[in-house]
Amino acid sequence: MTEDQVETLLGELCVTLGFCLTPEGYEQIASEPPETPEAFARAVFSAEGLDYDADPRENLKDAVREMVRLHRGAAS
Repeated sequence: MTEDQVETLLGELCVTLGFCLTPEGYEQIASEPPETPEAFARAVFSAEGLDYDADPRENLKDAVREMVRLHRGAAS
């Protein structure tokens, strides 16, 4: 994914799922996007100050991973 595509994904994560990252978290993910949907989801949770492994909202984790998958597919 290009940086522009990652920025589009991060914007959608903010609007749709409420993951509106700090400028530092946003820049870190946009400039060095994680390779897999799970790694990307972990990075987003971490940038929000959340513990991915301890967070009980499996449906939210699934939604983030699926959104990443959709954007990765669109980038192909």
